[in-house]
Amino acid sequence: MQPGLTFLDAVNVPSGPGTGDDRYGFDEGQGTAWVIDGATDVGTRRLFPDIGEAPDAPDFGWASDAAWYADRLSGQFLNPPQPDETPRAYLERVIADIDRLARRDAVVPIDEQPRHNLPSAGGIWMRRQEDVLEFAGLGDCVAIIHTGGHTQFIGNLDMIRAEHALNRKQLAEPAGKAGGYASARETRGRMNTEGAHWVFSLHPEAAAHAEVTQVQIRGEAHVLLMSDGFFRLVEPYGLYDINTLMDRALEDDALPDLTAQLRAAEQNPEDDIRLGRLKTSDDACAVLVEIS
Repeated sequence: MQPGLTFLDAVNVPSGPGTGDDRYGFDEGQGTAWVIDGATDVGTRRLFPDIGEAPDAPDFGWASDAAWYADRLSGQFLNPPQPDETPRAYLERVIADIDRLARRDAVVPIDEQPRHNLPSAGGIWMRRQEDVLEFAGLGDCVAIIHTGGHTQFIGNLDMIRAEHALNRKQLAEPAGKAGGYASARETRGRMNTEGAHWVFSLHPEAAAHAEVTQVQIRGEAHVLLMSDGFFRLVEPYGLYDINTLMDRALEDDALPDLTAQLRAAEQNPEDDIRLGRLKTSDDACAVLVEIS
């Protein structure tokens, strides 16, 4: 059996009470790891049971539809791909399974819902294939890999910067954050359609648009997978760049300290317009693994 990977550390810090909408996971034996950023609910009604909604099961349910989706997607990633299955084919199968689970769990008919009511997420998944690492992503989760003395960024930095720029514009308008969330609802209504953005949701065809990257391992490798909330340390806060964030992450007990720095930068809502933050504080999730 080929060696997989070794889990080193992880953080998942919600921006408020409850579990938040981010999730991470890994399977050392299979050589897989992932981070999921459930997209904040912007719909007009809930699709899945709220916590305490069932009177005979007070702890049953999810804090948000985004939390339902992140939980289910993370659970599906525990089922590894077949050895000859491509990343896009694997994601297509995973999303099809999520769609079936949604139809089972939903408290309203899925087919009657407008697209902006459907749950969605950004996510990045990776696996080790001998001396190659494969990454597949939809949305704005990212990764940093350090191997052979070099550091490489995996993700769509242009999309992240464009989102912050759009937020700055919207927050400066009279409608402020309310207008920003209305715009987010309109954007969500076009997700996974031609000419719009492609994300994890209930549409298996989105998998064909996943960004797939292969990286050759040169000796030892370390990978830091993270949600965009954790990546705020780089963009837009500028507290680190790709290289210095990876260097810091590899130090002892670094991830909790990095999260503390992140939250320290999110104390003043008056900075939201300048930084392009629709949410002053966002859920932050990261997982660090080693491949040797």
